[in-house]
Amino acid sequence: MTATSEFLLADARAALRRRLADSDRTELSRAFAAWLLPEPELKVEFASLVATAAIKKGAQQDFQTVAILGYAAEAGVLESAQADALKQGLSRQAGREPFVDGVRMAFCDDAVGILGISLGVKVLADDAITASVRVWMDRFLKASYDMERTEEWCRCLLAAADRQLDSPQNLSIPPSAAIADVRTALVMRGVLPEEILASDDSETTLRLAWKEPQADLPFDRAMLRLSATEFVIRNAEVPSGGKGSKRAAGIGGSLSERDRKIHDVIGKELFMTLTNAEIMKSAKKRLQTECQLVPGDAAKSSLDRIRQAKEYPLSLDIRNKRAVRNQTTVGNGRSKSR
Repeated sequence: MTATSEFLLADARAALRRRLADSDRTELSRAFAAWLLPEPELKVEFASLVATAAIKKGAQQDFQTVAILGYAAEAGVLESAQADALKQGLSRQAGREPFVDGVRMAFCDDAVGILGISLGVKVLADDAITASVRVWMDRFLKASYDMERTEEWCRCLLAAADRQLDSPQNLSIPPSAAIADVRTALVMRGVLPEEILASDDSETTLRLAWKEPQADLPFDRAMLRLSATEFVIRNAEVPSGGKGSKRAAGIGGSLSERDRKIHDVIGKELFMTLTNAEIMKSAKKRLQTECQLVPGDAAKSSLDRIRQAKEYPLSLDIRNKRAVRNQTTVGNGRSKSR
């Protein structure tokens, strides 16, 4: 990276961080930012938003309120009473009409809210709630994705939401270079698999940050870019798992009781040396019997939360480090390790 590009990137990061103080942020947008950027200064705000959302009842449990609880559930910070509020809210939302007198309701096009709702469903893993929410979203999700006015970054979030519900709509993740940062942010949060990243998505993420005006982005879009940019820069500046590594710890670095149990079953050594997929293979039986953790998106999210909270290298970091090591080995004239 040249001195000029480093200067432009620093300026872009500062511009994106200034957006955190936007006066027109909704409560859901503030929760979304805290979920994407699990930093100490956002921890208190997120906890306050979750506490307020969890005590709302009846008609107060609107779409955005339930979505906030969904993001909190994925972050592993919901208490049992708050989880009950999420269940009630999801059941209530699944009974709402997407169309009234032929007019689409606003929530049908709220990609950030839809992703939060889907994450809550995924984490709760309640068969009845999952079924009802899937039927409800079947009525509008694909139409929202296909609408001409839907932006690519919103399509990415809608497709990610579809995946949380086991892809009933089979929505594809847009491959456009223009949303490389969105894909990177969602992979970093464990919502999308690493395989959806293009080989140059990290480079493209930084290029987007320093070449495009940040003030023109919608707030939620800006937060996706900020989280992806910070993630790419951390990986470039700090060796994976090395001394001083500052991973974005899951909100405040706290873990739920279940995540702590999963960590105890796996142990630090495996987290430091194996990818998530390899961990699930090596400890599959114990994780299933002792923690009720089975392979899938929920397992990946849990393992990534633990990695972030404990400042272990992320699964993607381990894979990339091996790739670099293997390339070096081949370049030195030795056979590539298997």
